[in-house]
Amino acid sequence: MFDLEGFKQTTFTPRESVMTLEAFKKAGLGDGKIKVCGLTALDIAQADEESQKGKLLSDLVAKLASGSGKEKAAALLEGVGISDNVPELLAKRHAHVVTGVVEPKLDLSDVVKMADAFPIEFSQIANKILELTGLGKQAEVKPPPSGS
Repeated sequence: MFDLEGFKQTTFTPRESVMTLEAFKKAGLGDGKIKVCGLTALDIAQADEESQKGKLLSDLVAKLASGSGKEKAAALLEGVGISDNVPELLAKRHAHVVTGVVEPKLDLSDVVKMADAFPIEFSQIANKILELTGLGKQAEVKPPPSGS
């Protein structure tokens, strides 16, 4: 049976991992190390909403703009990673990586560029974040008292 009292008394910390991506090193982008962490239920829900917001915002801008203004608006949205050409699943993975990469801190435009330039490494990062998420937060175990 689930130990509710033990659960209430336990402190949890996010699971973290440092990944070394050889492709980044070979491209001359530092040592290739990226620190990632698992997501919370709130992070996952926000990523779901982000993936839907992009499509809604893109549709709204398309309706408001006309002619050359429409092209400028589309270019602006695409510059920050929002496009009606971006599948919802990819937009969600973008949001997971933005939230799950601890170091270096990335914004959406960084993640979109990374996904475009290094799609395999982007997927490896997103998959590691989801793997850590699936493990849940790590319980801080108190060491047993020493002595006799």
